[in-house]
Amino acid sequence: MKRFPMLVLAALLGAAVSAPAQVVIEARLGRDLRGAVVIGNQRDHRDRDHRDHRRFDRSPNHCEPIRRAPLPRGRWETIEEQYLVPGYWEEQHVPPTYGWIYDHCGRRYWGIIDHGGCRRVWVPARWETRCRQVWVTC
Repeated sequence: MKRFPMLVLAALLGAAVSAPAQVVIEARLGRDLRGAVVIGNQRDHRDRDHRDHRRFDRSPNHCEPIRRAPLPRGRWETIEEQYLVPGYWEEQHVPPTYGWIYDHCGRRYWGIIDHGGCRRVWVPARWETRCRQVWVTC
């Protein structure tokens, strides 16, 4: 089982060499190091250029520097803004209230004073300070 990947690789390379088409395997390691292997070249070896075995030297992008977008100059700044939160209705859960209750004969017993439940409460509008980050160019 340990030799299976090597057998598959050998079979693929053998199929690539015997195939009439040209197969190019290219690799790129990092920013500046590239390499390529050409397998199954159909040209005759007599008219081969002396640089043909180094295909990566003839690639159009090999000698050109990598063009990157310029880094934007600036910084992030945190700004604070006043923000108006409009008023709204809020439902609040009120638990039941227990306590001592007197009946009509004057006897005292423990019971529910208020059943509780959900109540709607108006929350008035208010101003809040919110922070956000913005990009400031130099």
